[in-house]
Amino acid sequence: MVLLSFLLDVLIIVLSAIGVAGHFRIFGWPMFQYYTLDSNLFLLLACAVQARYEGAILLGKRLFVPSWVRVLKYLAVCTVMVTLFVVLFVLIPLYGGWSAVPWLLFQGTSPYHHLLCPLLGAASFILLDRPGLGDRRLTLWALGPTAFYAVVAIVLNLLRLLRGPYPFLLVYDQPVYMSLFWCVLILGLAWALAWAVWKLALRFSEPREPSSSLPEEAGWTGDGFIKDQDALSRYTYRTIPASENGCGPVAAFDLRRFDGQEPRFDEVLREMDGLHLLRVPGPTYMRAMRRYLNRYLPGFHEIQGREDCLAAAGKSRMGLYRYLEERVPHFVSYIRVEDGRFRFFNVSDGTEDRILSMEEFGRGHLCGGPVRLLWWD
Repeated sequence: MVLLSFLLDVLIIVLSAIGVAGHFRIFGWPMFQYYTLDSNLFLLLACAVQARYEGAILLGKRLFVPSWVRVLKYLAVCTVMVTLFVVLFVLIPLYGGWSAVPWLLFQGTSPYHHLLCPLLGAASFILLDRPGLGDRRLTLWALGPTAFYAVVAIVLNLLRLLRGPYPFLLVYDQPVYMSLFWCVLILGLAWALAWAVWKLALRFSEPREPSSSLPEEAGWTGDGFIKDQDALSRYTYRTIPASENGCGPVAAFDLRRFDGQEPRFDEVLREMDGLHLLRVPGPTYMRAMRRYLNRYLPGFHEIQGREDCLAAAGKSRMGLYRYLEERVPHFVSYIRVEDGRFRFFNVSDGTEDRILSMEEFGRGHLCGGPVRLLWWD
């Protein structure tokens, strides 16, 4: 599935680039006044970003495409679908009906930007990407690019710095109520298409099943810390089982418990989930972790870089690392137990609850990629 999605993304990039080159030959730099060109450039960018991550997966350097990349492609697909439907149901009727079909769909750059790229973009997103983006607010986000274009184009038309470039933008050639009618109609169409793409993508997305079936009691230590997120499949975090992405809440829970607080894990999950901009599959973002810890464990220090992190951690009372564990971003908390020794939780299989020196932890786990540390004196 990843290979097919990658190939289709590359095909869309090539087709869109051919269309952009054709636009430039005809219009030069003023080509950016056209929503068609802008929406297809957006799709080209989104597919290029996604193809970069898919290529890394195929080369064994990554395990998944981040949700923000899926969101970017969703927004781009929604804009090119507006292009397609405006051509079919607005421009073709305005320009003479069936006689305009060859010109608007099959000549020049039209096959690429009016037909192929929108259809291939929607098909790849809905049928192959299967993003599982369950947050309905995304349908409103998708209005943003179209609304931004409309505002800029209307203002430029009012200032007589731009004419059109579409008949419904000719504000001086039609009554005010018609300009308002076209705004409502096209923005309404944009929202309806965004809702349809979102709903179809959700329909074809497969539920994320936990990769582990460990009983929950296996994930807890005898003194009340969480040592293994693999046992947390009954909890949901960011729309998927917490066994898949719950390392951030696990680390925060364990640090709060060591600090003498009495957190409930389900409440930690719910509160940290709410600190993210969207309820979509994904890891705990660092900004959400900072906000949560500032609320319950203020006064921490932050540093990055492997050697600097190890040196600072060796002098700390407790802390948490963010690094790559088997190519996946991972949060791990630790607490000081004796001079030069620390107790680590939820590191990896075989190191669920282990007392190590910082040097031992660094040799075994901080072996590549960026390292960041939050620690308390």
